[in-house]
Amino acid sequence: MFFRLNDRILFRQYTEFGYLTDNSMFGYRFLNEDNLSVREKYISESGSVMLGMLSRTPQDLDSIVRKLIKVFTDVDYETLRQDTLEFFIYLASEGYLCCGESSEACNSFGHGSYNFASAVSEDYISEPYNFLRSIHVETTTLCNERCLHCYIPHGYKNKLIDPLLLYKILEEGRAMNIINVTFSGGEPMMHPEFLSFLRRSRELDLSVNVLTNLTLLTREIIAEMANNPMLSVQTSLYSMNADVHDSITQLRGSFEKTKSAVLKLLSQGIHLQISCPIMKHNKDSFSSVIEWAGANNIPAAVNHVIFASYDNSNTNLVNRLSIDDLSVVIDKQISADYVSSLRETAREKYLLTGDSPICSVFRYYLCVSADGDVFPCAGWQSKKVGNLRTQTIREIWEEASEVRYLRQIKRRDFPKCVSCEDRGYCTVCMMVNANENSGDIFRISDFHCRAAAMTRAKINSYGCNYHQGCSRE
Repeated sequence: MFFRLNDRILFRQYTEFGYLTDNSMFGYRFLNEDNLSVREKYISESGSVMLGMLSRTPQDLDSIVRKLIKVFTDVDYETLRQDTLEFFIYLASEGYLCCGESSEACNSFGHGSYNFASAVSEDYISEPYNFLRSIHVETTTLCNERCLHCYIPHGYKNKLIDPLLLYKILEEGRAMNIINVTFSGGEPMMHPEFLSFLRRSRELDLSVNVLTNLTLLTREIIAEMANNPMLSVQTSLYSMNADVHDSITQLRGSFEKTKSAVLKLLSQGIHLQISCPIMKHNKDSFSSVIEWAGANNIPAAVNHVIFASYDNSNTNLVNRLSIDDLSVVIDKQISADYVSSLRETAREKYLLTGDSPICSVFRYYLCVSADGDVFPCAGWQSKKVGNLRTQTIREIWEEASEVRYLRQIKRRDFPKCVSCEDRGYCTVCMMVNANENSGDIFRISDFHCRAAAMTRAKINSYGCNYHQGCSRE
């Protein structure tokens, strides 16, 4: 029997555990792939050692076991072989590995093409851990669009990251076994070394996510993107009405360029997601984006939340929906599936306690500006906790006092929210609070409270208002 890692799976080996994941944890899937079961799995220390013997090239089981027997010296060969076989077969049944009776069969393996056993010893499965998985890099603040709602003040869009600093970030991150790197801007394709950034990330076996308007996409970039099966793209379409889209980007012709680029990526099988923030300018036509994306098998994310610009001016919030506008927008989306999705998310939030972390800030990822400043998350560039021109990622991640402080903030630190009956329909975000309230991470703007209350009321009355009978929760 031959085994190898699935091409769309990443494995990292840490001191006490291992981690397997597909790119859906960091990127996107096409709509017809949503039924795939693979997501992530934590592996015990011994299981991690076994997996550490694998690569993307098929190896026969006995070759693997001959290497393992030098590590597990207190186990006889046949027992170790049987345990390894059962463990690998289990992971193949879950879609993490490929297997076959020959090297050729292993390379052509398709999920569901082998008769699998379903059980595996719990000795090889582990509980979740918190660790640095992803680094988000602002490769440039330059942008060829001037989107009305952008959280980067337009006067700040004038910087490029030093390529040597970018490569330093990639190398240090990979040395810490990160899984993913996200490239954003500004418009990342405006950096003259962008293609080289993609190439080096692939060489380091990193999952890559690119946040881009796609208006500058070239054949060379498409070819490099297609070379990395762990790469995905997020772009924005605001309406399928070109005039509406272009009025938001303030770049004439941007709609046609972005739409055309999306179709080019789709033709190459490159995973992508369309983001459609809803604001005053597209509130009457955003649904056309959802329909077009669905017809093309592309996931679309719509959200009424607009992040205030990080200079605390709040000038971009004039484009935000009013509560009355939001009410109409929800009515346009209301359906059994929409309500079910929001209710399920709400149930999970209601289970959180005062001791639950307020968010994932500095638990799984960090962000880096074009100047090398490290900050907690996209949009919170004003919260600087270190700089990678003079410090290492490990120093900041493990030792920075502000990092430690932000990690220990719990839901109980927001007494107004911890027992609020609308909390299932609200996301407490320290970045949103800080940007809207002159840096105060604990102050929540009334708009978000009113939006949550209105959303909850609509979802809870869905059965009364949209169907015969009533199914209030």
